[in-house]
Amino acid sequence: MTLEILGRMMNASNSTIVVREDDVQYVYKPVSGERPLWDFPDGTLAARERAAYVLSDLAGWNVVPSTQLREGPMGEGSFQEWVDADVTSVDVIAPSEVPQDWHLVMTGVDEAGREVALAHAPDAGLRRIALFDAVINNADRKGGHILTDDDGTQYAIDHGVTFHHEPKLRTVLWGWVGEPFTDEEIALLDTTLSITSDKELNALLSADEIKALQDRIRGLQDLGSFPEPSPNWPSIPWPVF
Repeated sequence: MTLEILGRMMNASNSTIVVREDDVQYVYKPVSGERPLWDFPDGTLAARERAAYVLSDLAGWNVVPSTQLREGPMGEGSFQEWVDADVTSVDVIAPSEVPQDWHLVMTGVDEAGREVALAHAPDAGLRRIALFDAVINNADRKGGHILTDDDGTQYAIDHGVTFHHEPKLRTVLWGWVGEPFTDEEIALLDTTLSITSDKELNALLSADEIKALQDRIRGLQDLGSFPEPSPNWPSIPWPVF
């Protein structure tokens, strides 16, 4: 099998390389290209990408494209199958232009002094991703990390800063705060808790992170509704895309 390098995503914080192998295209994120972060252990982002996929796959969330850990031209890293889809359903627009059925997340003023609004669609796929992020403690759910393909299926990408043992949820998807979980969502949480003993998941994450994952799920089960933003941590990533 021959791995062909197609290019590099220059706007990414860490080395992000587009490659192709046997007519399958991947986003390759080598561990060697990870920029050190003050709050996450060095060299763990690729493993967190894989862990997000493992949890999504085993529990039936089905929101993360297939992601593997393997060797590449710059050493070990995550290989996520390329999704041929567009960034949709989240936008920063004038408050008067927010569609009537969309969820308004926040308003503010841009660098030119114009009033703007951050809003997102009420899509069931986005709601599923919002709950998934609460489970995995996603510290960076930007609008550009949500892709929608031609048939309306929505995917979540970029999970390098997830599963921290301290609360760090930061997302653009706050539209369902306080809304009760559906029966399907309650069943998803139950299933997710049951697979946290998975051998690979426990190899990818630390014991503290697995315990925090279990505690978050139990906390959501007890709450019974979408959580509110924490007052102790910025609730929206910057930039939002």
